[in-house]
Amino acid sequence: MKVTTISKKKYKELHKLVLEEGICNSESIVYDINIRGERKILKELKEKEGEYYATKLYTVQMLDSSREYLPKGLCIPDSLAVVKGETIGFTVPYVEGINLATILNSTKVSVDEQIYYLRKIGQLLEQLRNVRKYTPLKDFYINDLHESNFIVNPNNRELTAIDLDSSKIGANGVYPSRYASPCSLAQHVPSKYIVNESGRCGGFLLPNDDSEIYCYVMTILNYLFGGNIFRLRLEDFYVYLNYLDKIGIDKELLMIIERIVSCGPNVNPEPYLESLTAENVSRAREKVYTLTKNNIMR
Repeated sequence: MKVTTISKKKYKELHKLVLEEGICNSESIVYDINIRGERKILKELKEKEGEYYATKLYTVQMLDSSREYLPKGLCIPDSLAVVKGETIGFTVPYVEGINLATILNSTKVSVDEQIYYLRKIGQLLEQLRNVRKYTPLKDFYINDLHESNFIVNPNNRELTAIDLDSSKIGANGVYPSRYASPCSLAQHVPSKYIVNESGRCGGFLLPNDDSEIYCYVMTILNYLFGGNIFRLRLEDFYVYLNYLDKIGIDKELLMIIERIVSCGPNVNPEPYLESLTAENVSRAREKVYTLTKNNIMR
């Protein structure tokens, strides 16, 4: 992997990248940097020793060496960053655009456009399934898949996955995932979602095809609900699905969503998102759902 050496003077002059509202980054300090006339992002790891540090560096080097098999919709680290002989982190290409979470939360973006980008995630997952099936790279998973880990370019309507240093590849550990946590619905199906017994890097589940689709479905549900739905109790999850059925959301889509808490393999819901309408989305929101539920209980 290439190495980018940064002088102590240049390092001290770096400016932190301003993240969009609601986007958090706890593992690293992110800088905007110009390297030989090209804009990059420098991610400086907060931990610079121990197993976690070594695993992060292993992950980014594995991503770099595997880039020939990976689709273009992934923002792959391109060099290790060294200051005064110490590897402090790595650089990634700068991706022009807006965070997907901002797009999905915006009232100025049409529902059709929002669903278009949600479908792009499913299409990317299908590409990665084919990578695992048809190339030597059998073990790559985005792992921490959620709306804040994608960038949208409204000009060309492209979507790019970022923060891939938390992905699963090779012999690395399992990093935490926002939607695949011990308090998530995944805990109810231990035969499908395999717990990370080793505890390496702190992730709850070992990534596989089912966990990847699970996180995608939770991203879709979070969008429909307009809030944090991923920690719902199992019974409340079914109550909400019944409500979605009553407001006319496609039954095939609901059957696929329900599969995340059943023993059968998960199914990519991407093609069925086309059936969602602006009225569906409006009525699926937390405020409307809660009001409707409260009226029924009176």
